[in-house]
Parts: sequence; C-alpha cells; structure tokens
Amino acid sequence: MTERQANYQGQTINVAADERTLFSVLADRIATMAREAVVKDGLFTMLLSGGSTPRGLYQKLSTFSEDVMPWGKTYLFLGDERCVSHADSESNYKMISDNLLSRISIPSTNVFPTIKQDVDPEDSARIYEQTIRRFFKRSAEGEGGGEAGTVEGEANWLKPSCESGSEVKAMPKFSLAIMGLGPDGHTASLFPGTAALEEEERLCVANFVPKFDAYRLTLTMPVFAHCRRLFFLVQGEGKTAIVQSVLNEPEKNYPAQQLIEKCPQGAVEWYMDEACTSSLI
Repeated sequence: MTERQANYQGQTINVAADERTLFSVLADRIATMAREAVVKDGLFTMLLSGGSTPRGLYQKLSTFSEDVMPWGKTYLFLGDERCVSHADSESNYKMISDNLLSRISIPSTNVFPTIKQDVDPEDSARIYEQTIRRFFKRSAEGEGGGEAGTVEGEANWLKPSCESGSEVKAMPKFSLAIMGLGPDGHTASLFPGTAALEEEERLCVANFVPKFDAYRLTLTMPVFAHCRRLFFLVQGEGKTAIVQSVLNEPEKNYPAQQLIEKCPQGAVEWYMDEACTSSLI
C-alpha cells in the first residue's frame, strides 16, 4: 500500500499503511539521501537511534547492497547509549550491531561506538565528543572523503552554534539523525527535567536520568539541531497520544518539542504507521 504525506505545523509527516511498509519507505529515503550526499559531499554521516522501534528499519537497510546504499562512504555514530557493556542486551550498540552492522559489509573505521560507557560515563562522553570533533575536522580538511581545503567544504561539516559572542563553538553537521520518541516526550536520552537539556556547548554528555537512577550518554540538543535532517520514527497506537501532544500542545515543552523548535524549517520529518497516526492527519 502507498504512503501518505502531509505538511503539518511546518513538518513533513509520512504515513505508511503498516510497519513493514514504514520501514521500507524510510530505508529507501535514507538510501536516496546517502547517494545524494556522497555525490555532493563525498560521504554520508548518520546518527543512529537505539531502543526497539528502529530494529525493523536497520534490518531493511541491511538488505541494501553497496550500489543502493553506499556503505563504504557512510559513517555511523550513536545518538545516545546506555551505560552498560556493548555485550549487554540493553545496549543500543548491540541492537544496532545485531540488526545492521553484522549483516552488511562496512569498514570498521566507518562505525563509531562509545567506549568505557559502562565504567566511567563522564570520561566516555568526553572521549566520544573528541572522536566526533576529530572526525569532522578531518572531513573538513578532505581526509574523510570530502573536498579538501575549501571554505565550502568546511561549511558543510562545521557550523557555529551561535552567530554572536566572543567565543563561537563549532558544531558538527551530520547528514541525518534518526530520532525516537518516548511516552514522556524524550528523544535520544534527552529526558524531561535533566541537565543535558541546558547544555549548549558540549557535543556529548553523561546525563543522569532520575527515573532510571542511572546515567545515559547522549549527544546534546545543539548537535541534533544542526543536523541537515532529523527523521522521527514512531509506530504503533501506543505512541498516538504523545505524537498528538508533541505536535499540538507546545505548552508541554517536551524535550522533543524543544529540539524541533531549534531546527531549521523543513529539517524535521516524521515517519509513522497508520496505527500511530490515528486522526492526526
């Protein structure tokens, strides 16, 4: 069955008839974006979401050959991670590895997991931030497949987080971020009432989440807001209420709403199934 599409509150909403179609439509969209990015920039950078929802998407992507999805020029990072071993069933990286990485031919140097997250979350966040900054610095200099030494190349990969002030912090500009949405309006590990929501300079932080009495590693709001595209992937009738609230009740000030507010017009797209959409559009 075919996909429906609508513009709602300045955001593109894509609706698929069922779960299988949803993952197929989104995987095709990602592959098209990746091919276009490689032609334009020489590489494609993507932030991956954890949790259970993206499993089907990653499984679908894993069926794509190099000519459909340019894995050799694709660089994969985590949007957030739980502070457990990568062998733990709760690990986002393990889920991504099981459903995508172990099924495709991609250079190990193109994949960037966190390290030490189960031992020292603060240090792990610092190391991951350094890893991201080094990667984008090399890309701007032409070592990651982009155009070397050009002002345009640098603009593609590093963008100021603010336009004024004595010290301007550079933010990486990922091609795409896959985002989830929790029933409390959190996205990535940006949970309501947590310190990470206020971070404006760091790229990655260890965010203490009281409801879990645990730390989560998460990239920060400015990193996601600087992505060229953010795709929110939600499915099932269990997400209908929160999607309705995020799109129609700005006074709730959910983390997902705060992030969307910071994104450029047209950067945010939603991908959902009919069960989730209900009477929204």
